[in-house]
Amino acid sequence: MITEQEIYFMPLGGGQRVGASCYYLRLGGVNIILDAGIGKEKGMVFEPDFHSLLTSVFIQSLSQINQIYISHAHADHIGYLLRLMRETPKADVYMTQITALLSEYQLYDKTYLSGRNEDENQRLAAQYILNKIVPVSYMQKIDYGSYQVMFLPAGHIPGAMMVLFEYRKRRILYTGDYSLGKTALTSGCIIPEGLKIDTVIMCGLHAKHPNYRKRTDGLFQTVQNVLRLVEQRQTAVMCRIPQLSKGIEFIKTLNEWNVHNIPVYIDNSILNLIVKMEQLEIPIINCNNKAMGSILPEEPHIYITANTNSPNTRFYQEVTVDFSLHEDFSEMEEFIKKVNPRQAVLVHCAKEYSPLDTTIEQVIMLDGECRTQFIFAEERELYRL
Repeated sequence: MITEQEIYFMPLGGGQRVGASCYYLRLGGVNIILDAGIGKEKGMVFEPDFHSLLTSVFIQSLSQINQIYISHAHADHIGYLLRLMRETPKADVYMTQITALLSEYQLYDKTYLSGRNEDENQRLAAQYILNKIVPVSYMQKIDYGSYQVMFLPAGHIPGAMMVLFEYRKRRILYTGDYSLGKTALTSGCIIPEGLKIDTVIMCGLHAKHPNYRKRTDGLFQTVQNVLRLVEQRQTAVMCRIPQLSKGIEFIKTLNEWNVHNIPVYIDNSILNLIVKMEQLEIPIINCNNKAMGSILPEEPHIYITANTNSPNTRFYQEVTVDFSLHEDFSEMEEFIKKVNPRQAVLVHCAKEYSPLDTTIEQVIMLDGECRTQFIFAEERELYRL
């Protein structure tokens, strides 16, 4: 039986798979969307599926959505945002200022300022929608009367936030993607001491991978290898970056370790984003960094690009720069034990590597001090929390 004052949850995408993270949360009579991403599988793009929500007893139109909260600016969490905002004209959209800046770049700048989309009406419509975003700050609290919302640092990438709801003496925490440890650009997630969490809606990428351990030194080893190649072989090295946020973290770390002042050239897609971030007083570049022009430098150098079709590759030794920004299995276990929620709703979970693999639930059950009950939430299924 559906009751008006209960809490309900439904994954619209990004349940027990990675991509198109988008979740419906209902607090009493308030309709909330958490994240709005897209996904890719076998070269095909997929989006959140709103059919089950629109045929539920809760809403019949997306115009009934009251609020949208965006955890961070990766495509699997923001790729669907422009379209969703068009379909939810009454919804307020909240994210940190850095996430708003990164989202504007991902959703607007790359498409319209690059000349790939010259439709002026679409450009103006996209800019109008993005201007409606409400920036929020860490530890800021918004009181809506029947419930309150607070925003906590999530680590992971600059601007990433966790969202804490307080409703009828219960606390529900949505983590988005998070990281416990410090990185070159973030200080890790923060959970205030003594804060009792009843339910955590948790992005658990490796919740079914008990043997997966993140290489904490992977980024530093890549940086050292790239510098060594240039120094010892006196050659040019092209570093391909699969994600812009990873590219910025790589550049920041490279600059810290580049004691011999090797020239580091950066393509425009990454450089434009760095300029935006530095406007928010996030220092990235130094005197060794230069914009890559149309003429290749003759000196040994490092070229950092997010372009998969960069020309003149025959002049370079190529290195693909990739490293994990997500928690591994042991970090997830540590997070759950620290928060010790009554209930953990796991989403954004990658498939198990083997049917014999244990899950985070099976490990936590062995801890006598942990009270957590687990739900591995499936897409389009409704859960009463």
